[in-house]
Amino acid sequence: MKSVYIKFTIIWIVLLVITSCKHEFEKLPASKTDAVKIDIATKLSISYFETLKSGDSYDFRNIATKGFYEKMNSSVQKQTYEEITQQFGQLISVKYDATWVKKTTPQFEIIRLVGQFEKSISPLEIRVIINKDNKISGFWIKPWRNNLNNY
Repeated sequence: MKSVYIKFTIIWIVLLVITSCKHEFEKLPASKTDAVKIDIATKLSISYFETLKSGDSYDFRNIATKGFYEKMNSSVQKQTYEEITQQFGQLISVKYDATWVKKTTPQFEIIRLVGQFEKSISPLEIRVIINKDNKISGFWIKPWRNNLNNY
């Protein structure tokens, strides 16, 4: 009886591990990527850092969702920029890597850019979330990982 209980417990643990490791994000093949969204994300990333470097704040009003641009006010931008540049230095280059979608919300595309910064040995991810109306709804700088499902 005890061995049946142990086998059942092992099977239950294995099933739990398998179901909790499901892949939430999907990388789009090149044929399904949107060149307009890639261009928006790339230009935003470069322009954002150039604007903040000059001492101004970036105006997201016409290119972002209302919720996003209200949260990304001038003080938030400047504080974030200072933290990034203190730790990683100035942005040197941006290169498109891939487009991903979250399987539960495919109307948002995750444009992943590889950002090279002055002080950083490893590249950083510049992640831009763009909705179906080509509006920015998310913008992050984070450590690079090859697969979004490995976070």
